[in-house]
Amino acid sequence: MRNRIFFATCLAALAALSPAPQAFTRAAAPPAARCDVRAYVIDKDPKGLNVRDAPGVTGKVLAVIPLDGDGTIVHLVASNPNGWVQLDHAENIDGTVVFDKKGWVSGNMLGTGTRGYGTKGVKVYAAARKGSVLGTIPSEDEAKLAGCSGDWVRVKYKNLAGWLQPEDQCPNPVTTCN
Repeated sequence: MRNRIFFATCLAALAALSPAPQAFTRAAAPPAARCDVRAYVIDKDPKGLNVRDAPGVTGKVLAVIPLDGDGTIVHLVASNPNGWVQLDHAENIDGTVVFDKKGWVSGNMLGTGTRGYGTKGVKVYAAARKGSVLGTIPSEDEAKLAGCSGDWVRVKYKNLAGWLQPEDQCPNPVTTCN
């Protein structure tokens, strides 16, 4: 009997000294990488490009950037690891502002042209800030965005994915940026 009382007392003391169980919380999303780059809208949906309050299709639609036949240039300020980018400004080629606050869009809906004029193409790197070279994209071609960091963009081109340095980006759909 003494053993049972001793055991019960020890158990009660242990329970009293243990921290309270924590409520289940969703794991925080990885932090967004900051960037300062431009790209252009390649989404051909006649209804326009949805801008969301959070990265992912579950984010609430804040606004829609209308489809413009001449093109729309966006300014990107952040990127998450899942290919969503945060923009804070969008304007048509003629300078008409069509969005001027922060929101998220899928990088797949944005593109950048490549420069590399008179060369065999531009290099795509394994990491921003010139990691190893993974391959090349032909000059004056288009790549989809997959993210950004600083003034570098992560791109997808056919079966190639990697980072494009600033001097090889052309974020204007109606010029070659030379």
